Amino acid sequence: MLRFSANISTMYQELPFLQRFGAAAAHGFKAVEMQYAYAIPLEDCVAARKKAGVECVLINSPAGNTDKGDRGIASLPTRVEEMKTGIETAKRYAAALGAKRMHLVAGRHDPGADLKAARDTFLENIRRAARAMADIGVIVCLEPINTWDIPGFFLSRADEALKLIDESGEKNVALQYDFYHMQRMQGELIPTFVRLLPRIAHVQFADTPGRHEPGTGEINHASIFAAIERSAYTGWTGAEYTPSKPTGETLDWFVPYRGR
Repeated sequence: MLRFSANISTMYQELPFLQRFGAAAAHGFKAVEMQYAYAIPLEDCVAARKKAGVECVLINSPAGNTDKGDRGIASLPTRVEEMKTGIETAKRYAAALGAKRMHLVAGRHDPGADLKAARDTFLENIRRAARAMADIGVIVCLEPINTWDIPGFFLSRADEALKLIDESGEKNVALQYDFYHMQRMQGELIPTFVRLLPRIAHVQFADTPGRHEPGTGEINHASIFAAIERSAYTGWTGAEYTPSKPTGETLDWFVPYRGR
């Protein structure tokens, strides 16, 4: 199944955040996803989603202070209490917005960090998040993110994500497969997608280099979309790119699929 959601944290940045729900709907998207909306009152996000008539399919866990370099805190041993609060905040947003996927953002570490302690902390937070989200039917997603864009990011390869998923022992933990990050770190995009499909709960894409819209880089998105369509994948495929120009001018790739 092939159906697209627009990531309104990376797309439509020319508009105030709450207007992006309606802009995505006007361009034919039936669903949105977002990274961080925690600075926006929850009731305003819910009202904007309802007014636009779109689903919200994924949110990220709170990432800490991004202005100070945080890129997630779930693997940071010194931020466990903050992560506990963040999980509860994410749960409130997911429940109110109807999102059934939550990306637990691992975070980055400086050279010399104790990576065993980071892994132990991340595993503890995976279990904590999964148990918190289970009663509202949310799947906790682990996303490998490339270390070219975010040096020191803790989780960068799919095999390590799968080990953590298995070790967590929780049923509602799965892989978030982003073709952009996978291309930068591993390649073999379609064979890897097919092989990992039973473990994948959410899919995203952008072109590389630049993380812009399809057609601006080296990835053959037509082949990727065809592979998703003929697969057994039933979830949403998230457009999580940074437009190279106003978002409405970057949607040529979406024309054949609009309305799905």
